Amino acid sequence: MPELKIGKVKIGAGDPVVIVCEIGVDHMGDMAKAKRMIDAAKDCGADVAKFQIHLPDVEMAPNHPATRFHGGSLTEVFDESHLTADQHRELKEYCERVGIEYLCTPFCPTSVDLLNDVVGVTGFKTGSGEITNLPEHRKLAKISARTGKPVLVSTGMCTQEEVDETVRVYEEEGALSNLVLMVCTSEYPLERYEDVSLGLIPNWHERYGVLVGYSDHSKDNRIACAAVAMGAKVIEKHFTLAYDEGGCDDPVALTPDMFRELVEGIRRVELAMGSEKVVRPEEQKTRDWAFHSIVTNRPIKRGEKITADNVRPARPGVGIPAKYWDERHSGELFGHIAKRNFSKDYVLQWEDLES
Repeated sequence: MPELKIGKVKIGAGDPVVIVCEIGVDHMGDMAKAKRMIDAAKDCGADVAKFQIHLPDVEMAPNHPATRFHGGSLTEVFDESHLTADQHRELKEYCERVGIEYLCTPFCPTSVDLLNDVVGVTGFKTGSGEITNLPEHRKLAKISARTGKPVLVSTGMCTQEEVDETVRVYEEEGALSNLVLMVCTSEYPLERYEDVSLGLIPNWHERYGVLVGYSDHSKDNRIACAAVAMGAKVIEKHFTLAYDEGGCDDPVALTPDMFRELVEGIRRVELAMGSEKVVRPEEQKTRDWAFHSIVTNRPIKRGEKITADNVRPARPGVGIPAKYWDERHSGELFGHIAKRNFSKDYVLQWEDLES
């Protein structure tokens, strides 16, 4: 599997989890606010600031009754929050100056071209609503195969068969190795934990041989941290500067303080993901008193043999290990001779005995 990168940020099995701060259109067309959100995302520890680019007249039938959002019109929301490709390029350049990577979601093939040719993105992220938009995915797959740019694909509100079909497009275009599938549940907000299905993370990694992430719509950090423990290599979470600013994604967004806690939680989970079983330095202090040793049951005289009657397993654990009282290892201890006199409750050392 090739090394995937969004700008300077690596996405891989051996790399830190990539944390994507989903700004979306919460800036509502205000470039100054968009830049403040980038600053805040960077300050929170996010790796990527992600936006959305919308062309309402192209990506939807304008003002259709079905295109309603929070009781309003999606067309109106996108018209109000619209930023041009040149403005997105300005945001990308601002991200570069701040030291955070820029990412953006297209919602039609035309937007894909704008992001690739005008904005100059280093990767793509698609929303769950595009999972069955195979023409868009075909275009993305062709670009990815040609350039190596990764494509993060959200998979909310779809069937396993629909995921299979979309993945097949990337396989057909030779871009499967550049694909990152994002487990996602499109509930706003997500409140039913039983709807999450984090087991898809290892399942899809094995099924498709691709990296898998998690796009979270819950209002806490528990599921995202659990996703990291399940093997997610990308975590995406919505972001708002403050709930009283009327952001359109507030029901699923985290404030800066909450997002900072998310980043800290993920980094702690990563530290805890080791698979080596050794005695840690801090454990040794407890091991010394908590483990058991071979301890005398009564006074033992010089020349006396060690037997099951005159010694017992007892704390602390700084002497001959207690396992030598067990029948599996007792032949290596019992029958040894005491080199000198020992009082009751003495913790024996190997150098105290001779064969």
